[in-house]
Amino acid sequence: MAEVEGHGPLSKEVDIMRLAIALMVGGVLLLCVAVPATADESGMVDASHYYGLTGVVAKIQSGMLFVQPPVGLQARAISPRRVERVGLHNAKIGDKVNLWVDSGNVLIDARADGLPAPDHRVIAGRLTYSDAFWNEIKISTPDGTEVFEVDSLAGSKFSTFAEGMPVEIELDADNVVIDVYRAQ
Repeated sequence: MAEVEGHGPLSKEVDIMRLAIALMVGGVLLLCVAVPATADESGMVDASHYYGLTGVVAKIQSGMLFVQPPVGLQARAISPRRVERVGLHNAKIGDKVNLWVDSGNVLIDARADGLPAPDHRVIAGRLTYSDAFWNEIKISTPDGTEVFEVDSLAGSKFSTFAEGMPVEIELDADNVVIDVYRAQ
């Protein structure tokens, strides 16, 4: 059997190795597929519906952290307000940080590497008020009306929700709205 130049036994091994690498990368990507938000009876959220990334603090400027995620992904900026809220105020350049982003590539939460995943909870109700800049919302629930501060990155999502609409809001450990969904 004649061999075409460049397609000998060594080339076949390289092709097999490339295929194996492609399959491994594909498997990892499948593990990162976003699924709908779920909460158990206690209202605690399963954080598996977000993409989890581990990055390294590359720069700190004016209280903002700039985290460089794995190769090929854009650096993330974490505002001074969020840095304080999630406990990263003592971070230094080179520290590892775990980031959670939603399917729209919006930063949902961050923690220093080695800490457990953040505790979130979901509250369902009707949106009764959101200020013009989405800094604060009111949700009417069977327990009454509750007022919540809204994280700046989650605020823009409220532009698609009209007052009176049934929603589910996701709260971080500090009771700040970090995500919103249409109620089912």
